Formats: sequence, C-alpha cells, structure tokens
Amino acid sequence: MTTRRIEMWRGIASAAAQDARTITEKAINAGRDLTADEKDAFDKLMTKARDGLDELKRAKSDVDILAQARALADEIGGPAEAAGHGAAGARKSARASWAKAAADRMARSMTAEIDGQKSLITGSIGVPSPIETDVVTMSEAPRSLLELIPAKGLGGGFGTGNSFSFLRQTTRTNNAAPVADGALKPTSVYTLAEIEDRVRVLAHLSEPVPERYFSDHGNLEDFLRNEMESGLFLALENQVVHGDGTGENLTGLLNTSGIITQGFVMDALTSIRKAMTSLELYGITPTALVLNPVDAEALDLLRDSGATGKYLLGDPAGDGVEKLWKVPRVRSNAVAAGTAILGDWQQAQVIVREDATLALDRSGTNFTKNLVTMRLEGRFGFAVKRPNAFAEISLAAA
Repeated sequence: MTTRRIEMWRGIASAAAQDARTITEKAINAGRDLTADEKDAFDKLMTKARDGLDELKRAKSDVDILAQARALADEIGGPAEAAGHGAAGARKSARASWAKAAADRMARSMTAEIDGQKSLITGSIGVPSPIETDVVTMSEAPRSLLELIPAKGLGGGFGTGNSFSFLRQTTRTNNAAPVADGALKPTSVYTLAEIEDRVRVLAHLSEPVPERYFSDHGNLEDFLRNEMESGLFLALENQVVHGDGTGENLTGLLNTSGIITQGFVMDALTSIRKAMTSLELYGITPTALVLNPVDAEALDLLRDSGATGKYLLGDPAGDGVEKLWKVPRVRSNAVAAGTAILGDWQQAQVIVREDATLALDRSGTNFTKNLVTMRLEGRFGFAVKRPNAFAEISLAAA
C-alpha cells in the first residue's frame, strides 16, 4: 500500500508541475508575461504540486521507517515481520552499497529545489563510481582491470576543463657510480615528455520503460541501474586497452608507443616468464597479469604428464592458482584471447573529469506516453606515464 501511495502522489505532483511548466513555456515562447488567468492557474497547479510533494515525502518516510526496522532486525538477527513486503527491496539494496547509494541520491533528487521550483519531471543523480578517484592500495585479489589502475579527478595535477596533460617517462638511464674527490659526477638520464590529451564522454541510454513497471516490479530500478553501470565500465575498460585515440576514443594501452612486445616462445608460460624478465631489466616489478578468460582457463588446466598428472599451477582449491610467480592474475574480456598484458599498473592512470551520473527523463514525449528513460554517462581520460612498465604478450604461435 505504501508503494502505491508513493506512485500516486508522485504522479499527481509530476502532472501538476508539468502543467504549470507548460503554462509558463507558452507565455515565454510568445514573448509575453502571464495573463491574470494563466497566473491564477499557475499558482493553483504549483500549490497542488507542493501538496502532492508533501504527501510523497510522508509516504517515502513511511518506507524509510519500514526499511530501518528491517535493517535493525537483520542486524540483531531477528525477523521483522512488521516491516512488510515493502522493506525487502531496501534490505536487498543495503547489501549492494553502490546501488543503495545511488538510490539514496535518487530519492533526494525528488525533493531538490532548482531555481526555486521542485524538480519532479527530470533529475540527475551522481552515481558512486567503482573507480576510486585517488591512489589506493591494490586489493589482495583484484577482480577487474580497472581495479588495478589508480584514478584521479581532473584538476589533481592533470589540469582543468576538457583537456589534461601529464608527464610520460621516455628514457631511464641510471649512471650512478663511485666518484673520486674532485672528479666529475656522472649524469643519469630521466627524459620526460609532456603529453596533452582530452577527456571523452562515455554514455548510453536505456530504452523507454513504462512508468507502471516501476510500481509493479520493485527491483526493476536497481536492475536497470546496475546493468547500465556495468555496461559503462565495461566500455571504459575496453577503451583503456584498445582505444586508438581517434575521434571520441581514448588512447588505450595497446596503442601507446613504447610498451614492450613479447612474442610467443615455446609455450604460454615461457612467454609470460620472458616478459617478466624484460620488465625486470627496466627495473619494473609487475603488479598483475591480465588475461582473457579463455587463456586463464587454458593455464589453469595445464597438467604434468598430459591429461592425468597434477595441475601445473597447483591445487585448484588453493590460492596459488590465482598467481604466476607471485604475480596476481586478473581475467578481462577486454583483452583478446591469445594475448596477455603484464605490467606495473600503478604506472597508468584513469582521469575522472565527471563521475558516472545517472539521469532520469519523464518529460516531453515520455511524459505524454507515461515512459521513463535512463541515461548514464561520465567523462574520462587515460594516461600511461611509463610505457615500458607494460608488456603485451603473445600466448600462441602466429
């Protein structure tokens, strides 16, 4: 019943606000002030919208109370039968911090004031980003390629606006040596090049969804939000690896001049080990090996003495299978089968100009057809600060 109250009052408030806006837009488009009748109608509609909004707040407050009761019951280990069915979605989203944070912002956006009027038809919600916008310690078991790469908000040493610049090391020659009294000290060479680039917009829309679906199916909002968030960051991951720098593409790692290329030698394990040596010769300690899931499976299934011996990478139930020579292995569909990327991922950076932002649109044609469209977008850049900290490895013969 509480959910129906919310939807009812949301519809009343939204319709009244839209009608009021239509009156003002008509006058603005005609280049004139509101007539007395229009002003009276506008005031009545705004009063109706505010009253509807007040009722909407009260209904949502009831949902919050029920959700808190359920959460408290869960925390102390007992059932909360009084919480009712409406709290089930709240408990579910509490277990997914990203979805919960986004939902909270969405709820707040319904009561936000813009230029003195309530924003009821169209709103934007800042979505908590899975990318940490600062240098963080890599987790014990990284789960995605993006988790390996530190991120920084634009302005934190990278510039402002749409453009950014960073320093890329192109030469590293250490000439430190013993020096006698009065003798000339040797000079080491650490050449840096200033790279200029710009951020790009990554975005997508949902297809228009009937408004009633959100009332009839309590988990639809979370489902669409999570699907769109996942899709956006998969696109960013693909750009970080393959972007060619043309048009609206980032310049990805594999299209950055100066990375090491390791050809296939004997077998996949040998090729990977030789790439590690190439990096170590440059003084690089790799932090992760990124593989396509197909290649990760092939390595996992390698056995001593053909198909019957022990698994070469260790007990499938053990921790060692997730590492090669103590280097964590991370699976990514952004890396093509037959190729792996080994590197010190701290030597790259994701630049975040604008965090992923979720917007909902019920205006225009959507309003007349009772539809909702969701849009998720963000603005990102990518910087490879030390190209020779990465090696592209061929895992099979050409």
